[in-house]
Amino acid sequence: MADLSCNCGACGFDLNISTPELSLLCGCEDCLQALEWGALKGGKKPAVLPELIYVRSDILTVTGKKFMKAFYLREGAKSTRVYCTLCFSVVGVDHPSYRNNVFMFFKKHCRTNFDVSQIPAAAIYLNELPNLSKAEVPLGVPVFHSFHFPQEETRFRTIVTQTFKEPDSSILGQSLQNFIKTLDPVEVLNLEKGKKLL
Repeated sequence: MADLSCNCGACGFDLNISTPELSLLCGCEDCLQALEWGALKGGKKPAVLPELIYVRSDILTVTGKKFMKAFYLREGAKSTRVYCTLCFSVVGVDHPSYRNNVFMFFKKHCRTNFDVSQIPAAAIYLNELPNLSKAEVPLGVPVFHSFHFPQEETRFRTIVTQTFKEPDSSILGQSLQNFIKTLDPVEVLNLEKGKKLL
């Protein structure tokens, strides 16, 4: 069993996984804004280029549910982010493209007892970084500045096809998507798209 918890340890999940499914570096303005909002509330300051870790969405047990709250950055948002209301770590993110097979959390913003040191499979949305020159993309990691062209989307799909798929077997616990339904209604933060908070 693998443990994933917020930075302060007040809440988290026991997961039916052994290793992460995927790691990505992401420069998108929404990931950065979500981390900056958490930092304003007392959370950890984000890196220039945050690293996303994707794990199978199979939650066996939940700790500290009373400290978890789900948020949308704004009306019409696709990502649902579950924060710890004490340390404002993001302990899980669900998005329709994950197809209820995986969920995501931010490396260095949560505690884990499993190895998250894998090499990122890609660096994405680099065109949205406010200061691209400060971003460090490891050599050999495929780079995607945007997804404005069909060939970029096609190339990226070949990297994530095994992760962003329908679950191929029944899970032992519950998915993050189903867990979110047991929380209070998702709160909309109404943050201005692209606005820097730090």
